[in-house]
Amino acid sequence: MTNKIVDDGDNVRGLGFVTMYSAWVEEDVDDILRLLSPIQTFDEKVQRWPISRKLEHAAQIVERLESEELKELPTALRAGLSLFDERNTVVHGRIFAGFDKKIYVQSGRPNIPTREVTSSELYDLANEFMDYRGHLIGPQVFRLPRAISTVLKEPSEGQT
Repeated sequence: MTNKIVDDGDNVRGLGFVTMYSAWVEEDVDDILRLLSPIQTFDEKVQRWPISRKLEHAAQIVERLESEELKELPTALRAGLSLFDERNTVVHGRIFAGFDKKIYVQSGRPNIPTREVTSSELYDLANEFMDYRGHLIGPQVFRLPRAISTVLKEPSEGQT
């Protein structure tokens, strides 16, 4: 468990933590895809995919490894989809102060209502990204390389 960032009431700072911590998670997903590249190529085209597509792609590759040690990783990867959805709402939306001294986020997507956003919501989201990272970093050290190695050592069909 990581140390939590304490909400100081600053929406802009909270948004900065969300942006920075989510970028670290994106890098972790890229690291997982790089590790998986002996199984499925991680080329320039894949590197440019949106994070939602990378998360699903990584989950599918890990499932193909059929590793008992990694059985939770695809679920963990897919759990990131909702975190990044929340991130996109605040990072790609327009945040502004209303006349009532509340802070609002207005989505760039049609049919999404403008809503209040609080510093506590932003700090909570940043802390969720930090907690989420542990699910992605841990498997990279031993379990993922071991599962990949096992798959690569297995004789392919038709070989004895």
